[in-house]
Amino acid sequence: MDRLHETVCHLVSLAGSYSPGIILEAEQVVDIYLTAFSGYPARRAALDALLDELASPVNRAFNRGGLFEQIELHLQRRHREIARLFQ
Repeated sequence: MDRLHETVCHLVSLAGSYSPGIILEAEQVVDIYLTAFSGYPARRAALDALLDELASPVNRAFNRGGLFEQIELHLQRRHREIARLFQ
């Protein structure tokens, strides 16, 4: 199983068992996924791939409590941080 698929599966399972505070665990999953990539182009591609997977209708069907929208906000913050870091 590749890293992207594994991350998406973990996020989908978190969304399925949504409870208050689960966003912190989801953010950790995303951050662990991103640390596997070095350099701006690789991390940007990883961010885009994760956003695309979360936006797919198959995965959106499991989105409960707006978890994916919160993850997308986290990814936007991470992108800004990565852009500053690699300038």
